[in-house]
Amino acid sequence: MSKNNPPLSHRHTIIPQSLKEGSKIGVFSPSSWVDSENIKHSDEYMKSLGYETFIHPQTHEREHQSAGSVLQKTLAFQGLWQREDIDALWVAGGGNRCLHLLDGLKFEPLKRDKQPPKPVIGFSDSTTLLNAIYAHTGIITFHGPVYRNLHRHNKTQIEHLLALLAGKEDMSYPFASENILREGQATGHLVGGNLSLFQYLPHTLPDDFYDGAILFLEDCNEELSRVDRMMMQLRRLGVLDKCKALVLGEFVKMKDTGRPYGYTLDDIIREHTEGLDIPILHNMPFGHGDNLYTFPIGATATINTDQMLFKIEGQATTS
Repeated sequence: MSKNNPPLSHRHTIIPQSLKEGSKIGVFSPSSWVDSENIKHSDEYMKSLGYETFIHPQTHEREHQSAGSVLQKTLAFQGLWQREDIDALWVAGGGNRCLHLLDGLKFEPLKRDKQPPKPVIGFSDSTTLLNAIYAHTGIITFHGPVYRNLHRHNKTQIEHLLALLAGKEDMSYPFASENILREGQATGHLVGGNLSLFQYLPHTLPDDFYDGAILFLEDCNEELSRVDRMMMQLRRLGVLDKCKALVLGEFVKMKDTGRPYGYTLDDIIREHTEGLDIPILHNMPFGHGDNLYTFPIGATATINTDQMLFKIEGQATTS
């Protein structure tokens, strides 16, 4: 942690401008290339809800699996951020190679820009970009559905997402007693995303951005043995010890190939959080399955399992 900067958990966050009907959404792809048909359907859907859209040409670039080069992606992001007519940046899809952007992006100018900060929305591979923006600038980002999936996404969760983007306060998340792995109460800022990407961030991003956080994690198509190693990595780095709560989403299509590993996901979580007096929720409705409620990274949230409460607290915009 920088000696001159307090941990982000003790700083004011910067809330981006609200996204409302008539706002213009800029779409780009920081990861793998995406199919144009789903982009087209989602574009029609968002326009039917009253939003204007601009699909950046980089979205359809291809370089092997990647949506163009790192430079093309970086210029697309920076160009959309600087355009006065663009109100939000929406990640087109997931895949791979978003992590490569972190070395080239200039984060400090984002909060010094003359325009209000813009919401950035995405998940999966863009876990790296969303947390990096928050860690470097304090600007809240949104871990939610990628653009190409919007036309087929759960309508209730779309309404929840759009309400968050519009600045509605005290938004809550549904959970039941079976979602409680360990009881407790906590308040902290949200950080997290895809576990296989997030594991690289504690020693990559500045200022212990996870200190005092409610950490949310999800994953898909991973070996249980690898999840075990990832959680051990987070514990040994001190991340889990500094978090106020742990919220686990849907770990879908998990694998256990070769000799049976024998340990369940819950076994792994309990082992790596042993001795931590924090609430833990699991099987929450977000991830790569049918559910993906949106989490604003950097926003303050409260969990109270006695009251069956998990909500985003209202905040004032700061700079």
